[in-house]
Amino acid sequence: RTLELVRCLASPMPVSAMSELLDAFDDAGLVDGETRAFLVEALLNAEAADWADILEPFVSPIDAALAALRDVPGVLERSLRAMDAAAAEKEKAEEVSPLAEFFLKALPNGVLRSSGLHTIARCGQVCRAARVHCSEGALWESRLELLSARWNLTQPLPPTVGGVADAVASIWPGRYLSVLRPRCDGIYIGHCKFKRWVRLGHHQDLRKNAEQLAMKAGAGGGGEWLEYRRYVRLLPPDSVDGSLWALVLQDPCPREAAEKVLIAGVDSRTHANPAKSEGVLGEGAVASASDPDRLRKRISVGRYTFKPEESKVEVRYAAADGNFHLTFCLSHGGPRVCADRLTWEAYTMEDESSEVIAFNLGRLPDWKGGGLADDNKDHFPQMQFRPKVVAEHLC
Repeated sequence: RTLELVRCLASPMPVSAMSELLDAFDDAGLVDGETRAFLVEALLNAEAADWADILEPFVSPIDAALAALRDVPGVLERSLRAMDAAAAEKEKAEEVSPLAEFFLKALPNGVLRSSGLHTIARCGQVCRAARVHCSEGALWESRLELLSARWNLTQPLPPTVGGVADAVASIWPGRYLSVLRPRCDGIYIGHCKFKRWVRLGHHQDLRKNAEQLAMKAGAGGGGEWLEYRRYVRLLPPDSVDGSLWALVLQDPCPREAAEKVLIAGVDSRTHANPAKSEGVLGEGAVASASDPDRLRKRISVGRYTFKPEESKVEVRYAAADGNFHLTFCLSHGGPRVCADRLTWEAYTMEDESSEVIAFNLGRLPDWKGGGLADDNKDHFPQMQFRPKVVAEHLC
C-alpha cells in the first residue's frame, strides 16, 4: 500500500488541501509525495508521544502539524483516504483506452511503413510512445534503402560513432531527409511576375480606366505588375516501364486550381500537349480563370531525368511549336527541409528547322553579383516545393 501511495504521489499535492494535516504539510513546504506518504504511514503506526520526533526531521515548524494531529479527530485516517482517492483518480487518468493501445501496437506493425512523411510526423505528435515508434532506426533505414534503390543512389552506410554502428534512432530520420532526390509527393512552384506599360484607358479592368482618367485627365499611362506561376510535378517511376514523367504548367490561375488539376494528373501516354507552351499565356489564361478542362489542356507532359552526381533534373517535352528542354539544379532549402528547391540553369527550344533557341533566364552571372538582370521582370524564379498530403505515399 505504501508503494502505491509513493507511486501515485510522486508529484506535489494540489493546494486545495484534502485534510488539515496535509494543509499543514503544504504550509511547511513539504510537497514531496514520497515523504508525505511515508509520514502519514509512520504517524498512523506510532504513539501520540512520538509524533513530534517523527515530524521534526521533515517539517519545520511542527506546531501546525501537531495541532492538527491533536485537535482534529481522525485526521490521519482522512489524510490516508484523501491520498487513496488521489491515487485512484490518477490511475484512472493514466489508464490507456483499448483504442489507444491498439493504435500503439499497429504503428510499428505496418502502419508507419506504408505511410508518408506527413502522416509519420502527425503520428509522432500523438504521445511519447508514438514518437518513439516514429523515430525507430529500422523504420528510417528501410525507407532509406528503398529510396536509394529507386534513384540509383549509393547505398548509405549505417551511422557510426568511434567506428561502431550507432543504434541511436534519431540519426536515421536526418539521414533520410538529407538525401537529395526528386520529390514526388507534391509540386514545385515558381511565382513569376513582370511589369508592363498600359496606356491610359486601355486596361482590361474598366474601373481602373475610370480611376486613371479621373486622376490624370486622359494623359499618359502607367506600369502594371502581372503575375503568373510555373508548375512542375515530377512523378515516381512508372510501374510498367520505369519511365519518369513530368507535368509542366504555366498559368496565372489561382494556385489551388492548378494544384488540384496537377495532382489529379492526366494520361501521360495519350495527353496532347498545347500548341503554344511558352511566351503568350494563351486563350482564357487570366488570373480568375480556374476551369479544370482549360487547365488540363495547358499541361505539357514530358519525361525527366535525375543526375545525382550533378544534382540536376532535366525535363524534355514536345509541343506543337518545338521540343523543349528544361534544366534545373535541385537543392535543399535549409537544414530542416528536403529537396525543396529547383533553380533554373537552362531553358531551350528546338524548332522545326532544328534551330536551338535558348531562352534568357534574366539572371546576371555570378561575376556580376548575380540576381535579376531586370528588376521589372522575373519569368524564371526559383521554384519551391509544396507537399501535398494526398500524394505523400509517393515520396
